[in-house]
Amino acid sequence: FGDITFPVCNCFPLPYLETKDAKGVNVGKTVYICDMCCFVPKFDVFDASGKKKFRLRPDTCVCGMCVRFRCSRGGKGKCCRVPFLVRDPHTHQPLITAGNEKHAVIDTLWSGWKNEFCSQKNAYHLAFPSGLSAEEKLLLTGSGLLIDLTMFEQQQDDN
Repeated sequence: FGDITFPVCNCFPLPYLETKDAKGVNVGKTVYICDMCCFVPKFDVFDASGKKKFRLRPDTCVCGMCVRFRCSRGGKGKCCRVPFLVRDPHTHQPLITAGNEKHAVIDTLWSGWKNEFCSQKNAYHLAFPSGLSAEEKLLLTGSGLLIDLTMFEQQQDDN
């Protein structure tokens, strides 16, 4: 399944990322959420005023206790990956995008043999929900960085 790792909830403080614009003004915050389904990574996204805007979470199986991996059949993406769907903050239903995607998502892409096996470069795809402001798009971009840091950048470098 590649280099994906799942932080376990007993690592306090939980990861978070504050997103700021080019002028240094706080746009919002993304926070790792720990609940009874500790093996399913999830993040809540808040705007600058503290209002919950989105829930980022992959689809699940086994009564919501396990992550449902996606396997690509010749399309975009890695052969086995975990897309994080952008969800309504209250109902947790996936949000629709205005583009060619069915749902708004933060996902990893296949970046070619050289990058996959000879380097640690990752490629990501971010499909925004329809009707977002520039600040909300910036906030979700920051959320994608936090997902990358917590899920994919956990290898120890012995050099």
